[in-house]
Amino acid sequence: MIKHIPHIILAIVLMLVQVFLLDNIDLGSLISIWIRPMIFPIIVLLLPTEWSSIWVLITSYIIALTLDLLLGGSGLYVVTLLPLAIFRPALIYMTTNRSIDSSDQSQLLARIPLPQLMFYVALSLLLYHALFFIMEALSWANFFRTVATIILSTIASLIISWPVVRIFTSKLIA
Repeated sequence: MIKHIPHIILAIVLMLVQVFLLDNIDLGSLISIWIRPMIFPIIVLLLPTEWSSIWVLITSYIIALTLDLLLGGSGLYVVTLLPLAIFRPALIYMTTNRSIDSSDQSQLLARIPLPQLMFYVALSLLLYHALFFIMEALSWANFFRTVATIILSTIASLIISWPVVRIFTSKLIA
């Protein structure tokens, strides 16, 4: 339990930043329509790779349910965060060419090269934002606006979350 304290602290801090800061920033109505950064998927992406899939899914569900209750998501966060947890092993394998199922996966994310780590985080955030904004729109009437929102929000989320990922993965090595 003691070795999971950094993950618990990361989860609490990122959820507080998301709920109280990022969801309440008003950059003007035009900009806030196109850019909605979401950094809480980083919690799921940085969970220990040695955890079994069921624990990752349970943790993801608890995080998503908490956000749904706090932000009034009506299940939107659950519906979009659970697929990210399901596809996490495949995303790790695609970006690092290492299987998450082998026994030598302790601190895998802290040991992979920076370009692979950045690609993993960027691809995962892109997948999450695509799921979120497509489920939010539930229509192809504003297809180009939805695609632009996905891309701009992913870039903003990556810029905000990359320092957190680097600090967290460097603390795992130390």
